[in-house]
Amino acid sequence: MNLSRDDQPSRPASAAAAELAQLRDEDLIVQVQRGNRRAFDELVARYKGRLYSFILRMVKEPDLAEELTQETLIRVYLHAEKYREIAKFSTWVFTIATNLVRNKMRQRSRRPRFLSLDPAPEDDNDVPLDPPDPTADPSRQVEGEELGRLIADATSRIPEKYRVPFLLREIEQLSYEEIQQVTGLKMGTVRSRINRARTRFRQNIKPMLRNEALLAELERIEARAQAEEE
Repeated sequence: MNLSRDDQPSRPASAAAAELAQLRDEDLIVQVQRGNRRAFDELVARYKGRLYSFILRMVKEPDLAEELTQETLIRVYLHAEKYREIAKFSTWVFTIATNLVRNKMRQRSRRPRFLSLDPAPEDDNDVPLDPPDPTADPSRQVEGEELGRLIADATSRIPEKYRVPFLLREIEQLSYEEIQQVTGLKMGTVRSRINRARTRFRQNIKPMLRNEALLAELERIEARAQAEEE
């Protein structure tokens, strides 16, 4: 079978993309260190959405979240040679993002609308953040969207020093050890701050859930998370 000249260039590119898609993040960044731009494109595809979601929950401004996401990815590319596999790639990326967010927060610290610094009580109750995927049932989809908005609102009210490890744990599913590397905190402090954030989250969201269906949905989410932790 003869291939046209137009067909031939696309096949190697497609094959290379498929090959890169099978690699671990840690292998991809090694390829980036070797000058492989397509490997960086694959990392961007994997992490841009995750980074944006994480940063948006911190800064609460879509334009700023987009800006910091882009800056994080630029720094990944510019400083790729600094990465060494002594930590997971995701840990390194979220360390960069967290530092950028913190720097931005310090610059804007005189703006009281940005953060709340209220004290939080201690507790060890487990509350996940992610609502389930919407189903085909329109009423279920509306409930899921409403719950997602309430979760975002409740999360935004958690003080920043508790919110960072909380989001890394509940949204990004990093281990406690990885969160310790990202934040530079002691392990006991990581656990304590996540527990405080979980308590604050529960306190924030319960009064918002006046809809019985949403309350039931939250209980199902909590039960699922507790089962995963066991």
